[in-house]
Formats: sequence, structure tokens, C-alpha cells
Amino acid sequence: MRYLRIAIVLLLLPSAAPGAFAQQATAPEPILNVSIDPARVVVGQKALLRVEVMAPNYMTSPPELPDFQVRNAVTRQLQNVNTNDERNGISYAGVRFEFAIYPQEPGAYAISNQKLTVRYAAEPPATRETVLAVPPVAFEAFIPDAASTLHPFVAASRLSAEQAVQRSSEQLKSGDAVTRTVTIKAEGLPAMLLPPQSLAAIDGMALYPAQPSLQDHVDGRTDAMTSTRIDSATYMLQRPGSYVLPAIDIAWWNTDSGKVERIHLDEVPLAVAVNPAEPVAGRATGQGTRWSVNGIVDLVAEHWLVALFALIVLGAIAWFAPRVSRAVAARWRRRRAAYLQSEDFSFHRLRHTARGGDARATYFALLDWLQRFEPAAPDHTIHALKAAAKDAELDSELGSMERQLFAPTSGAGHWSPRRLLRRVSAARRDLRQRAHDSNGTRQLPTQLNPAGDLVSPGRVRRLPAR
Repeated sequence: MRYLRIAIVLLLLPSAAPGAFAQQATAPEPILNVSIDPARVVVGQKALLRVEVMAPNYMTSPPELPDFQVRNAVTRQLQNVNTNDERNGISYAGVRFEFAIYPQEPGAYAISNQKLTVRYAAEPPATRETVLAVPPVAFEAFIPDAASTLHPFVAASRLSAEQAVQRSSEQLKSGDAVTRTVTIKAEGLPAMLLPPQSLAAIDGMALYPAQPSLQDHVDGRTDAMTSTRIDSATYMLQRPGSYVLPAIDIAWWNTDSGKVERIHLDEVPLAVAVNPAEPVAGRATGQGTRWSVNGIVDLVAEHWLVALFALIVLGAIAWFAPRVSRAVAARWRRRRAAYLQSEDFSFHRLRHTARGGDARATYFALLDWLQRFEPAAPDHTIHALKAAAKDAELDSELGSMERQLFAPTSGAGHWSPRRLLRRVSAARRDLRQRAHDSNGTRQLPTQLNPAGDLVSPGRVRRLPAR
């Protein structure tokens, strides 16, 4: 009996062994580690996001990462570092990615619902592709209590500012230009987070601000960031006088010392003189030119011929203007009345009426036009138009419209406004051309030889004297 049990175990062992071995030899999976440091950071300073991806054996291509963009924050990718490790006797190879996240406002920030794709050699040369979910991480941004009054809040490990003033000439005068440039340099934050400088407008000077220049520089070895912002504006000096470009004060939070520091840029005084090249009437002296009665009299006395001629011209205009305007108006009315009675106007009205699709209105507009259409004379009827045009398509369209209007049963004819207008326009053009050609033929002389060459009977031509 014991030998029988041993035989049964030996028979079942081969079928159970593959499953057990498969469970022990489960294929290793990629490993993903995510962290963020520090968990609490000053607004404008970076929180470092580390993403480490490792795969068994080796990766066949770089992992596909999301951009890790966060609302109200600036994300910048730093350097990548290759890593190697061995776990449970299995070799892993991977990459550690680092991202600098600069929050722009105080509050909580979270990175979630992100995925990345890894392709690796599971069993070389066979490859496998896996999508990994990035575990959520969060951090907090705050403004120190000692800097709560700063608007805007700017935090940096170092910040400096300077200004430059460029004048179009040493001795400024109206019409010259002055350009003021403010340059801010900082360490530890992007240029887009540096405070913009609003260069104020001043009465008497036209302000033309330029687009700000933002520059970021990253050290390739240390990932240290330095940034520069340049704001500039040009002032066009419109009037002479004394002006002052106001001083500029910049307050910022020093992250190294943990206190507020201030930068002061001095005001810029400007003395603008009168431009001798400008005409007297164009100078801005604060008082307009005032004409006195004596000045006007002197001007007229000096240019009395010009004044007399101008007076005569004005009198003639005042005398003839009403007559000319009445004559022009009367002529226009006559031309308008003639046009309203013309064949062109009637045909224009026919076209406009036919486009409306009303068969009855179109029919009477057609009769009205025929009354003014000379080639349809003397009857000026639709029958006369058919006889003169000799167009089968025109006859068909006119017949369809008449059947629709006058047939005993409704819908007996189906006329097309578009086809009717096309055939009537063609007939009008053809008949007018034929009428013009026949008039030109009748005006030709019946005898081609000049009348002076004919000799009247009973008269003898005198021979020319020699």
C-alpha cells in the first residue's frame, strides 16, 4: 500500500512542478520612486521634484515623462543622472530626473494623476512596454510674516538693480529724447518672477515703453540659476521746462539672511530748453500767441493787395453761389426725371421685379418696359417682342408665364425668373444692336462720288487757266 502511494505522488509531481516554478520565477517589474523636497518652501523658491525610474536589465529607450506643469507655478527640468542597482540578485538600470518647481503664490500644490511609459529588455532581446502611475506628491508655499507687506513679493538669494539714462544730446531741448533703462539681476528664481518696473508717464513728455527683456542662465554643472530683467522706456520731450523722472524703490526678501532688503535708484532731473529750430507758433511757452487789434491792422496794411483780392473772391462766391447751386439742382432734377422715363430705368425695374418671383408683377413690369423699347414699335406688345426676337426659348418662357397667369387651372405653367431674364436680356441686346446697325446703314450717302464732281446739264465746265 505504501508503494502505491509513492507511485501516485511520482505521477502527479511533473504536472504540479511547472506551476510552482512559474510562481517562484515571476518576471521582475520596473521600479518608480518619486519625492519632493522641501515639503514647505518660500514663494518664488524652488521645490525639487525627483523621479527615479529603474527597469530590469536595461531600458531600450528613455522613459516618456509628463511635463509636471503645476498651476500658478513655473516648472523647469534639471539634469538627468543614470543609476544602477541590484535587488534580489537582479540588475536594474535607470534614470533619475529632477525638476525645479517655483510656486508663484502661497498655498498647497499637488502633483497627481500623472503617468509615464517605460520600455525595457525583459528577456533580451525581447522588450516590454509598461505604463506606470506616478504616486501623488504635495508641498506648500508660504510668505514669511516679516515680508507680508511686500507687494509684489520677491524672494532671492541675491538681487541687484541699476539704471541707465541715455540722452539724445548733452543740452536737452524740446524735440529731443531720453531713454531710461532699469536692469534687475537675481539668483535663485526665474526672470519671469522678477518685479516689473512701471516707468511713469510725465506731463510734457510722451512715453514710449519697450517690451521687457527676460533672460535666464543655468549653470550646467550646479544647476544654479541667474536671471535678468530689463525694462526701458523712451521719453519724447514735447515742451521746454524742468522735469524729474521719479526714483525707484525695490523691496525683496533675502532667503539667505531671512530679512527684507531694499534697493533705491535715484531720481533723474531733466532741464529742457527751447529748441531754436522750432517756429515761434510751435513753441510751448505755456502762453498761446495772442493777436491784438493793432497787430491785425498792421498785417492787413502790409498785405493789402492780398487782402483785397481775398475780399473780392469771397464776395463773388457769396454772389454766385446761390445761383450756381440752383442751376445745378435744376439740372440734376431734369436729368433724374429723364432717367425715370427712360428705357434703361424701366428695364432695371423689370429685372428687380422678376427677381422677386411674382409672375403678375413681372408681367406688368414687362409691359411697361415694352412701351419704352423702340425695337418693339409700333405695337409695343409681347407679341411684337416675340416677332422681332425670333427666339424659341424666349417664346417658351413667356408662354409659361402667361399660362400660369391666365390659364383656367392654377399651376398650368411653370416659369423661371432666371431663364426669363436671361432670354429677355439677350433679345434686348440683339435688337438694340440690329437697330443701331440699320440706322448706320441709312445714314450712308446714296452716291459715293462727291457732288462737286457732277456737271449740271446745260453748263460747260471752264478749262483751267494756264
